[in-house]
Amino acid sequence: MVLPTRIGRLAIIAAGVPLAATMTTLLLASPVAAVPSARTALVRPTSAGHHYHTVVTGLRVRRAPHTRAPVVHVLGAAGSPVSVNCFAVGSPVGGDRIWYHIVAPHAGFVAGFYLNTGRDPAAGVPACQVLHLFRTLVTGLRVRQRPSTSAPVVHVLGAAGSPVVVNCFRTGTPLFKDNVWYHIVAPRRGYVAGVHLNTGQDPARGVRHC
Repeated sequence: MVLPTRIGRLAIIAAGVPLAATMTTLLLASPVAAVPSARTALVRPTSAGHHYHTVVTGLRVRRAPHTRAPVVHVLGAAGSPVSVNCFAVGSPVGGDRIWYHIVAPHAGFVAGFYLNTGRDPAAGVPACQVLHLFRTLVTGLRVRQRPSTSAPVVHVLGAAGSPVVVNCFRTGTPLFKDNVWYHIVAPRRGYVAGVHLNTGQDPARGVRHC
């Protein structure tokens, strides 16, 4: 169930932190070592050794694995070669929800429905590690071992607007009627209450369940 968390965030926004701060989706094939900058979108491939061809002319390469994501490139004629490093689950195209992250001839996502993979996901292609960058709405947000207000605190974040990298969500102790908590992997690992992040809704779009 999607929770808009509007009521819970009004008091926080009134304190001067805009809800519409930057959110960036990160896709990595290796663990996160540090928090990227607020506007960084990043893919760290382990391999680009999977090669396919398009089955349509003018296939759109998008920034994220869904049909509403911005187009970053348009490929040429049907049969154009692409190099794939991982796949992600996104919006359906022709009933197929698999998208591939390509690294050549241009970096971005293409719908698996339009590649000659034979099946989706294609054999041997690893799943992309999908991460999401949000910012805190409060100063001193506590990072906890579990999604509960009674769980031990493992870290305390800094000023409102601090970046955190999220990989999944779970339900836990409700705050302002919002029971969604996010597992963060940077700057420290642990759980933070969703009501205190600029997600817009909880669970945030595209974030998987842990």
